[in-house]
Amino acid sequence: MDPEKVVLLEEAIDEIKEKPSLLELPALDFLKDWLLSLGAKLPKAESSNGTSKSASSNSTDPARDVEAKEDKEVKEEKDEKVEEASQEEQDEQDEDDGSEEVAEEEDPERLPEDPEPFPDLGAADVELSDADMDKQSAAKEAAAEALQDGKLEEALAKYTEAIRFGNSSAMMYAKRAEILLKLKRPRACINDSSEALKLNPDSAKAYKVRGKAYRKLCMWQESYSDLTTGQKLDFDEDTADVHQFVTTKWKVIHDKLTQKRLKQEEHGRKRKEREYEKKVAEAKRRKAQAKKEYEEQKRRDEEDQKREEEERQKYGGMGGMGGMGGMPGGMDPALMAALIAQMKGKGCGKGFMPTGAAPKQSDGPKIEEMD
Repeated sequence: MDPEKVVLLEEAIDEIKEKPSLLELPALDFLKDWLLSLGAKLPKAESSNGTSKSASSNSTDPARDVEAKEDKEVKEEKDEKVEEASQEEQDEQDEDDGSEEVAEEEDPERLPEDPEPFPDLGAADVELSDADMDKQSAAKEAAAEALQDGKLEEALAKYTEAIRFGNSSAMMYAKRAEILLKLKRPRACINDSSEALKLNPDSAKAYKVRGKAYRKLCMWQESYSDLTTGQKLDFDEDTADVHQFVTTKWKVIHDKLTQKRLKQEEHGRKRKEREYEKKVAEAKRRKAQAKKEYEEQKRRDEEDQKREEEERQKYGGMGGMGGMGGMPGGMDPALMAALIAQMKGKGCGKGFMPTGAAPKQSDGPKIEEMD
């Protein structure tokens, strides 16, 4: 909802609270009907005498009212700043809480990350000669024999030799990845397993080997995903135990991450609410400031007008004619001239002379005697 409209609605309700009789206005019948439909109990309208009496009994010094209002505004502004500072401090605490990593227990089977370079990857889509194919086959057989004898380094070297010829299969990469994991090189294992999955996205062995490598690095989400996929493609008992262990680990972490996410979402929602309330308060402040400036200008204009009126009444009137005690101050000169002309035209009778005037006026207008 538009903050400006909220401010207007709040001001209207405040005004109705101060003067409940406003609800009797025909223009507000819709509001009155709505309140009654909600079961609201409306106050009885006060009589005009009661209202005026209450107003007169509660009247105070205007200057004191203005001063009290300004003090109240200063206090409210100070309270808003204190509350805003407190909210900002709470925001920082919430952000710190939300940024905390999920605590992990010490895992005795965790392996350190092995650095590059990793074993070479062979070229793909190359045409091998019969001689190269024979050499590649011989290297694979030597790797298999070394692996049976427990000679892991030799087996790794022979598989790498076979892969360098090119056109290596996904199974060849998966087997070398398995050897790399046994040699405690989990990142190199992941590299080979990922290459195998590029060649064959349905390689269950590649998923299982990579999932076990992620487990050794305590990357529980990735391990859970790979092991679950590998077991769906080709279930085996040897992987079931590690899969169950990783599933349990990941569930605990997943629940904590979910709580963390919900907390961050709640924090974000509260922040948006505070920002909206701040906008409403700012709109209300601007409107109150504009109203204050308007009333101040109106007061100055009224004072200026009153002062000008007093000066006009003091200096704008004509001096009275002799014997007539003076004309009213500020009388229109044209009206005065018309009155004199009428008197001269009709005459005022014999012996007429304004009281207090000299018997003869050589320069002034002559006034004939009345018949």
